[in-house]
Amino acid sequence: MDQYIILTNKEEYQTDLNNEGLEVIETYDYYFFDHLKAKYTIAKVHDNSIKIKLTEEKNDKVYVNRVPVKFFETFEKLEEAHDELRELSGPNSDSSQLKLAAN
Repeated sequence: MDQYIILTNKEEYQTDLNNEGLEVIETYDYYFFDHLKAKYTIAKVHDNSIKIKLTEEKNDKVYVNRVPVKFFETFEKLEEAHDELRELSGPNSDSSQLKLAAN
């Protein structure tokens, strides 16, 4: 059974997308008032035992966490992940936009 997750990268923290147990499907740039606020990546999970590396820089310190993929919300179909992205980005308006990023 296919499983998809949504990973987020923001200025404050980064999610490592280089993981042999993941296949990056699509990445979207989220703009709010024409400023890039986040990148959302839909990834297909090939190995349920993997951990996702999250790095956060705060107060001149670097924090690294490795979170098991089982703690991420999963979607059985790609369209379900797309629906969740639409929820995350809010209604389309002049102030916010979700755009497919060039790979």
